[in-house]
Amino acid sequence: MNSSTIYRGKKRGRLLALILTFSLITLPATAEITSHPLRSLSATDPMLNKPDDFADLAVLGEAIGTKSLVMLDELTHGEGNVFAYKSRIVRYLHQHKGFDVLVMESGLFDLDKIWQSPQHLADIALGNMFYMYARSQQMQPLLHYLNHARTTARPLVLAGFDGRFSGTMSISRLVPEFRQILQKFVPQLQSEAYLKQIQQLLDGKMTAATPAIQQQFLIMNQSIAAMLQPGKLTGAALDAGFWYRINASLRQMALVSWQLRRFDEHDLAMAANLQWLIDHQYAGRKVIVWGHYIHLNRLGGFQNALNAPQTPVAQRLAVANLTAALAEQTLKNSYVLHFSGAQGSYIDFRDLQEIAVKSSEPMLEDTLTRQAGGDVFVPLQQNSMPSQQLWGHEYKSRLSWQQAQQRFDGMILLQRMTPTKLLP
Repeated sequence: MNSSTIYRGKKRGRLLALILTFSLITLPATAEITSHPLRSLSATDPMLNKPDDFADLAVLGEAIGTKSLVMLDELTHGEGNVFAYKSRIVRYLHQHKGFDVLVMESGLFDLDKIWQSPQHLADIALGNMFYMYARSQQMQPLLHYLNHARTTARPLVLAGFDGRFSGTMSISRLVPEFRQILQKFVPQLQSEAYLKQIQQLLDGKMTAATPAIQQQFLIMNQSIAAMLQPGKLTGAALDAGFWYRINASLRQMALVSWQLRRFDEHDLAMAANLQWLIDHQYAGRKVIVWGHYIHLNRLGGFQNALNAPQTPVAQRLAVANLTAALAEQTLKNSYVLHFSGAQGSYIDFRDLQEIAVKSSEPMLEDTLTRQAGGDVFVPLQQNSMPSQQLWGHEYKSRLSWQQAQQRFDGMILLQRMTPTKLLP
């Protein structure tokens, strides 16, 4: 072997070593991420009306453990097969994990009235539940399941946490029922002018209220809050507590309408409503919460927390989302399950247009679902450092693995998300 051959061999060896080193540096560390395959589920076949042993969800059940609050998010309000997956998990939690309350991102007042109504939930949901849920074809099996379950010995109670009241129930019944409550609890109060203002607020006719009218509304709102506050009215705590939350939500609606508070501060009313449901209306029960990612992640809302997760909690209080604003003990007892897809499309809830999702660079959702050959459940309490990122808010931002760990406890990742189909 001559010297030139030896030189070429050493050169090739050094080149191979460099290639290997570069590969180890740049290769996404996904092999060490544990994922669990899920049963194939299409948006048109949610399996809610078929026998299901939920064997593939057992590992999710183990991850949830004894937690009594499970939050199911969605990156948009318009992914049909995400609705189908969430619906199946709701059924699993109800049948196998002892959960018997489902609180959805819809009006506190409206869903309370829906649940009390003798009408079929799928019928009365239209115009009263958030329209992307009520009109979604993929949500109908869940509404039928809820309707059937409420005739059994162990119903799955339906409630809402949103403090924005826009359903037909709110517009037609909230003021008359509030009038009865005030006459019952505080008959001496002259509240008729306030009730008329509430109706104008519900009808969208209070945005141009003068400063004097605004002040009049807020003073009466505060007076009624003092009379309905917890512990003030013995023997009627639940009724008074419910209307205390309605009154507080109306205050937030008015302040946002007058641009005295930011729109995202509705989350503070949402959090207080949910906390009251957990602590009082359904005390001691196991609760499922269903809503948008922006409300159901541990690091807050639109402004600081979404783009700067390192912002101290004390500085995030002004923009805290629903989850971040919950009581500390409630958060300790919660499990946040995140849903995302590798690519596909969804329906934008604002204009009902179909939006395509495709990244110019590989996303972690794509890598993990390709490795598994299908949709997967991924526990987030794993020590891993993948270089690839996950989709964030409405598939427009990105999350690192560490940012996802700060926000969620586990993830359901889909190979492809499909748009929801809306009923007329």
